[in-house]
Amino acid sequence: MNKFILAFPVPVKRTETFKITEHVQVTADTTALMIPGCTVSFSVARTDYLARLSDVFREHSVLSDEEAKAIDSHGSLIFLLGTLKNADDFLMVNSAILKMFDAGAIGVYMQQSGTAWVADHFREEIGDGDMYPWINHLEKDDSFYTLGLEVFGLPDLCFSRKMFDEGEEYEFFLSHVATLMFMEGVPSKSGTVVDADAYGKFTLRAEITSPFAKDAPEYNKNGIMRLVGRQGGDTHSGLILPTPSITM
Repeated sequence: MNKFILAFPVPVKRTETFKITEHVQVTADTTALMIPGCTVSFSVARTDYLARLSDVFREHSVLSDEEAKAIDSHGSLIFLLGTLKNADDFLMVNSAILKMFDAGAIGVYMQQSGTAWVADHFREEIGDGDMYPWINHLEKDDSFYTLGLEVFGLPDLCFSRKMFDEGEEYEFFLSHVATLMFMEGVPSKSGTVVDADAYGKFTLRAEITSPFAKDAPEYNKNGIMRLVGRQGGDTHSGLILPTPSITM
């Protein structure tokens, strides 16, 4: 399974110590890390200040001038690498991200999907185990695709834009289906009927080819599943995302 790569802009320089707790810290020489409350082990790398880092975050979300200034005032970047084997690992890594924020990290960039969040925005979106903050979305031709599901051992998902009314929140729909697969064990194989709650029921169909080249960062070696045959579901705009009943 591919490793996730989380990059945290932090206020200290690469040669300085970043203190997470009283007894856990990242020094200039740290190569491995365990964060309290998380049994997933991280490989660690550090880099120096990166100019105009806020531009990367702005590609994914709206930033206030204050938030952009905070990102661009970072001293260095701390990279945490690891793997996710199951839902418990995912929840614990989320808790580790929150501890990095509590220690002073300004935000997190998820290299495997291209998503980027300042600390407060991530806290708002994390929900009760929903995968939305970890997943990016791309529109190509007449379809919408997820990016980043390979680290969960899943194929990426797609659907035709014609299947939804204008104004419906397709990003939440796709992340909800991914959450059902990884967190609740809904099979990700072709032919599976997925009950996506208020969004309706869909059938998974394996895409024969990928629109992305094998050497492209968007390529998922697990393939792509298209959601087809929508049955039922609300069709009004502003659809509220239902989340699974998982406590952190």
